[in-house]
Amino acid sequence: MVTDPPRTSSEHGRYILLSDIGSTTTKAMLVERTGDFLSIADEISSPTTVEKPLEDVKIGITKAFRALEDSTGLKLLDDSGEPAHTYLTTSSAGGGLQILVFGLTGVDTGHAASMAAQGAGGVILRTVTIDEEIPPVEKMRLIRDLHPDLILMAGGTDGGAIGGVVHLAEVLTLADPQPKFSQREKIPLVFCGNKEAQPFVRRVLQENFDLHVVRNIRPTLTELETRPATKEIHRLFMENVMERAPGYSEVKDWTDEDILPTPVGVERMLRLYEEEMGENAVMIDMGGATTDVFSSIAGGYNRTVSANMGMSYSICNILASSGIDKILRYLPEGYGEREVRDYVAGKMLHPTYIPHSVEERLLEQAVAVRGIRTAWKQHREMSFKTANLGCLDRLKKLLLHRDKFEYTFLDAEKAKFGLKDIDTIIGTGGILTHTGGTREALWMLAEGAIPHGVTKLAVEKAFRSPHLGVLSVREPQAALELYRKECLVEVGYVVAPTGWIRRGKPALDMEGQSLSEPITMRGGEIRFLPRGGKLSFRTHRWINLNGSSEANLDTELPVLIDCRGRGEEMIDAPILPSDLEIYDQDLGERFSVVPPPPGCSITGGEFELEIRLPYEGDIVVGEGDAISAGDTIGQNRFAPPRLYILDVHGKIGYDQEIDFDDLMKGFKIEPGESLSVGQEIFRWSEGGFGGKTFLYESPVRGLVLSIARNGMVIAREIQDYDGKPHRIDVAGPLRIKPRAIKGYLRKRKGDFVERGEAVAKDVGKGVFVRSPSAGLVKKVDTKKGTITVQYDLEPVAVSSIVNGTVTRVEKGYSAWVSYRGETLSGAIGFGPQCCGRAVSLQDGNLPGDAGEGSILFSTRPVDTELLEAASTAGVSGLVAPSLHCINWVGFSGRELGVALTGEENIPFGIILTEGFGDLPASESATEFFRRWECKTVGLSPRTQIRAGVTRPQVVGSEG
Repeated sequence: MVTDPPRTSSEHGRYILLSDIGSTTTKAMLVERTGDFLSIADEISSPTTVEKPLEDVKIGITKAFRALEDSTGLKLLDDSGEPAHTYLTTSSAGGGLQILVFGLTGVDTGHAASMAAQGAGGVILRTVTIDEEIPPVEKMRLIRDLHPDLILMAGGTDGGAIGGVVHLAEVLTLADPQPKFSQREKIPLVFCGNKEAQPFVRRVLQENFDLHVVRNIRPTLTELETRPATKEIHRLFMENVMERAPGYSEVKDWTDEDILPTPVGVERMLRLYEEEMGENAVMIDMGGATTDVFSSIAGGYNRTVSANMGMSYSICNILASSGIDKILRYLPEGYGEREVRDYVAGKMLHPTYIPHSVEERLLEQAVAVRGIRTAWKQHREMSFKTANLGCLDRLKKLLLHRDKFEYTFLDAEKAKFGLKDIDTIIGTGGILTHTGGTREALWMLAEGAIPHGVTKLAVEKAFRSPHLGVLSVREPQAALELYRKECLVEVGYVVAPTGWIRRGKPALDMEGQSLSEPITMRGGEIRFLPRGGKLSFRTHRWINLNGSSEANLDTELPVLIDCRGRGEEMIDAPILPSDLEIYDQDLGERFSVVPPPPGCSITGGEFELEIRLPYEGDIVVGEGDAISAGDTIGQNRFAPPRLYILDVHGKIGYDQEIDFDDLMKGFKIEPGESLSVGQEIFRWSEGGFGGKTFLYESPVRGLVLSIARNGMVIAREIQDYDGKPHRIDVAGPLRIKPRAIKGYLRKRKGDFVERGEAVAKDVGKGVFVRSPSAGLVKKVDTKKGTITVQYDLEPVAVSSIVNGTVTRVEKGYSAWVSYRGETLSGAIGFGPQCCGRAVSLQDGNLPGDAGEGSILFSTRPVDTELLEAASTAGVSGLVAPSLHCINWVGFSGRELGVALTGEENIPFGIILTEGFGDLPASESATEFFRRWECKTVGLSPRTQIRAGVTRPQVVGSEG
């Protein structure tokens, strides 16, 4: 058989290749030019390749373009495998640009920094603030484990105190976070805080981070200026961060324009649409890792990213945030809690899984409704705070007795704008566009976004806005025409009166040609008109539609009339899929499917394992040392060192006119010197010789880090504690009775004391009682006239989980251990690292020798009863194929949430080789268990199901 050779284009400019590299899927599109017009010739999807062994985004892109070649007969790639035509792309692979945000408080600079990060197309991994109630060690562990693409640090207004910024910088330095991909590269860090803190930030952070300093995002309490920070983040993403992901640097060479973050492409299209149509529009883009919400309202644009509200990587977090009951309420009888939890958890572990049945699709849509509602609420709240930053006090009277949700977009300096003024809500993302019909999308948007007034709903099919958004960089008008004609599908209208609506009371009168008679709808009622009609509405007293008592609608699209009311007094009665005649109520009787597990894998040979402390401490092994599993590698004997800020300028008085060069001459110390309590560090005479002299004696003992020109000294605590209790005689030196010492004490029980610091004094006698050691005041004894000072922090030890040899040491931080053996990678793990003797379960029961130091192996699923028995027995770890997610929730006392695990407070480490549900062990896992039974194995349960995927590991090491 003879086949025709592939056709080639004689004009290079006739075709344009577009792609969007998503978290789970790479979507490729071929656009064809005919004269002055563009059309979509074909499009196709391919899995995004970000997980080993295909950790190279070029592979997914190339597969997609090869598939386009097969379907069109065109030659789209040249002989070297690169695009042979104009190529443009957007990207959010691995969840997009992942940013770790630092701010002083969650409601002020932390919020402002988050806005700047989101405005640049970033996904916020976490916002770390001083006012968080998290122990420093746990905060540092969390920071170290996040692996951000970029760090954004804000804090303080210009000219204000720098203490908070100093603390944030020190926490970040001690935590020493590592980049997602190449450990040899520095993480970019953008500082956009108090300009007075810039010299200190440069000195402390420049060595460990790729530091970039821009204008403060909060120069004053009433100003917000995010553009410089946003611009710098975007630049770094284009020029630096993107190239660090495997394959991105080559993709950048392929493209004819800069790679845009996917949300930026979407925003470009929404802006063009709003300008063309003159409508107030909202777009809700529900992806795998995030849900982005864009609003184009009254000429202003805003975007928020719900970083952990997605339908694959983050689907469990939707369940955790909304609660299982609010998902089950949308599902027919037959969908049990156990099955729903197992499906949702399985989808998180296998994020590329696509529903294969109507039952699975309905379940995912029910989850999507709750995710949309949460993301939309977050967008409204942030939009309100953004519009009114610095003037919320002025709004309190204005907002009194008003529905705060109705006036979400209110700007104190401009006209009021309510949610009823939104004309169009557009939904996009796989869950909204890959449905069994437009009614499903109508239901998800209507119940998720809860529109006010008369609102048109639409979906953007196949999620093409990123492609056309990047195309609009070159051809904006042609891209907009393509978007309107080939992307947007109007799915219906929602008519939702607002105001004083009460259950069962008349709310809305409706009549029209499609109705046999006028209808009066009561509070709480829902009515669906599948073919729309020429309709007129009249509201009852204290109720309105778009600010009026009357409204008309003429459409052939479906219309959903929703008389549940809105705001805080909305009647709690969910719209069900059956109300829109989508799914039957008995559908759930056939639901029993769980997404297939990702499957475990086994590798053998020579390995090297890094064992790292949470922050700088003591590494107790040396290069060449032979170690066994369980041996201590290092420990943090002390809490993270405290910082001291000594305000010398404040001692003199801020009202004094001081030449800073003259001020600096008064310092008697230099950076790098040690301070003792009472040491004179500054002397300055006002007006020269004969003027008033100002002395400053150090109240602390520490190491001088820096001296700022404004007279601020920053020192770090010196940690040379012996950990022993020191009993200090107070009554004797002061010559008082023991029971009287409390009147002379400067420190109370629980206070921290520096070495050499006065704990008691009698000013009249000139007698000071000083502590011989640093620590906490543990005891005040009025019978003996003494106090006891002791630093008794329990050391945090880190141990090896393998037998091997230390190959290298990073002093104070980590050691690398080489070993020979086998590694089994599982699906998900929980709890601490551990090691011990492998013991197999016997018929699902604990064997007699299962106890402290044991690692249990099970080839069968486990349940809560076995977990509790293992806890009672004091085992170190458990490896099993699966358990039901509801059992995990019951045992751990927490929802699964985001799949960043390994720090759970449970009594032993757990690794599931297959996933959630009732799944037996695979043959390879069973053979691994047999080979290592009765031998020492280690468990590393830490799991991250995002970019730079980390799976839990069971390690068997020889020796």
